[in-house]
Amino acid sequence: MAKRKQLTRQEVADENKNAWSRFFRETKMEMKKVVWPDKQQLLRYTIAVIVSVILVSCLIIVVDFIFMQLSHLLVNTVG
Repeated sequence: MAKRKQLTRQEVADENKNAWSRFFRETKMEMKKVVWPDKQQLLRYTIAVIVSVILVSCLIIVVDFIFMQLSHLLVNTVG
């Protein structure tokens, strides 16, 4: 097997700097490809998320209440 060359501190620092600059450069390129929603779409998406959160919260509350009542029934029955 071939031995891997040990890097100096300066070479490691340069590699890290290059990796970070490449990361930000590629991130900037990807962000240019994003299709951003217009104001109307954003409003619709926001309303959909809020309604979904409210519905799921209500469902969790109902299920929690049912299980709470069942556990109280079980505790009172078994004693």
